Amino acid sequence: MSDKDIFTIGEFMQKSGVSIRTLRYYDSIDLLKPSDYTEGGHRLYSKKDLAMLQKIKSLQFLNFSLKDIKNKLQNNAAKGAEILKSLNDQKQIFETKKLEIINVLSDLDHLIETIEDEETININIFCAMLQKLMFEEDTKKWFEDHFSKDMTDELFSINKSEEIALDKKWTKVLSDIKHLTFIEAIPSSKESQQTIESLMELMNGTTKGNLDLIAEKLPSSESFSFPNPFTEKEQEFLIEAMEIYQRDNSGFTWRR
Repeated sequence: MSDKDIFTIGEFMQKSGVSIRTLRYYDSIDLLKPSDYTEGGHRLYSKKDLAMLQKIKSLQFLNFSLKDIKNKLQNNAAKGAEILKSLNDQKQIFETKKLEIINVLSDLDHLIETIEDEETININIFCAMLQKLMFEEDTKKWFEDHFSKDMTDELFSINKSEEIALDKKWTKVLSDIKHLTFIEAIPSSKESQQTIESLMELMNGTTKGNLDLIAEKLPSSESFSFPNPFTEKEQEFLIEAMEIYQRDNSGFTWRR
């Protein structure tokens, strides 16, 4: 072999993308032995070793153990059913990843459409929106555990355009509450109460008329935490403003 066909372990690592530690381990278990050694005992690898390593990596892709890979390479054969099962398993893994990617892309499109008209957006509101999308399945599971299937299906049966429109309304109302707190508005003021009225209409619309029923479950539930975009000061303002709204609107019951 020419010098061009021989690689030190460092050079072999760079060509193969496999760490020196892994190469030494493969050597110790007789999976991939170096073709030669220097006079000082350092490992030397060849292009033939590189081809063998590529076979090892190919079989690892199918989730075969190193022991299985060693046997298959030594025998230069494998059962067709075994290979077929591994291929189908890998296909299922990538189908799942594909679905996850599609869902992530859908969530990103949702966020883009929701905030595209906003010059600035409060980061707490944005994070709450992001959490809502990220933990949508957990939220649905919480509802399934606490309410009937019919009610859960009704709450989550909303198309994307309706959901985006709803999230835009939520973004505006939450931003208004933050602004009112920032300017130290009086909770009983007309502007504050109009914002609370908008919030209540939005909450009733989002819960499809089941707000009181859902509110009964929230205080006793420790299994799931809904995203909260408010600071402590904003929560204090919101609670006081809603208590005033409750006092002036006897048909509404607010549970802290």
